[in-house]
Amino acid sequence: MTYNEVSIDGRLGGFSGDPADYYRRALRWEADAILMGSVTALNFGPQETADEQATRREPLAPVEPPAEFAPLLTGTRPLLVVPDSRGRVRNWRHATAQPWYRGVLVLVSASAPDEYLDYLDRRGIEHRRVGERQVDLRRAMALLAGEHGVRRVRTDAGATLNRALLTAGLVDELALVMRPVISHAPHAQTLLPPDGTLPERYRSLQLVETEVSGDGSVLVRYAARRPAADVTGLRGSRRLGGAPTETG
Repeated sequence: MTYNEVSIDGRLGGFSGDPADYYRRALRWEADAILMGSVTALNFGPQETADEQATRREPLAPVEPPAEFAPLLTGTRPLLVVPDSRGRVRNWRHATAQPWYRGVLVLVSASAPDEYLDYLDRRGIEHRRVGERQVDLRRAMALLAGEHGVRRVRTDAGATLNRALLTAGLVDELALVMRPVISHAPHAQTLLPPDGTLPERYRSLQLVETEVSGDGSVLVRYAARRPAADVTGLRGSRRLGGAPTETG
């Protein structure tokens, strides 16, 4: 499942969203893993300096969830999965202190430097190479299913990762929180690739869920048609098969 907050003209930026409302709504859907873009992961906290990265350090104290979120955190928490092809995210002490995840898996490509993998080892973070120049998303989904038993995935990402998943036909459901605003940034990105090309399965969607809030925001969730070559049965987000798909 891709999940995003958009303006009524379909933009991902150029308007004031409501992060607390956005993430509160997301907790209604059970997920085995959260697939987060590397740019989004940079928001966990400041990057560690080179000297800090080079040494082992004790984990930061766990962050307590906001009081209004605590009752919603029930059951097993999802695995945080971050495709980071070249090793740009260097704030993992902050990420591992977050209360939302049971663990972290970083996906890198063959182009990621060895010193980045050493840094991840010093932070006790699991990592896997999947892809040559960039992370191969199809291989990543197979790895998650095979090694971690992941069947339900939700994204927490911007345009780049979501576009890559959609272009490859790997998304089973699309959920949007549409805010009652028009973006003031006419060049802000949308979920669609620049050329507008998407697989046939997204030409017609089935409405699964709607919810209207008092502020005029509308949550909509749509299901895509099953692809012709569906070989995995991953629910809620990802199918495998076809050409390699890379991102990150």
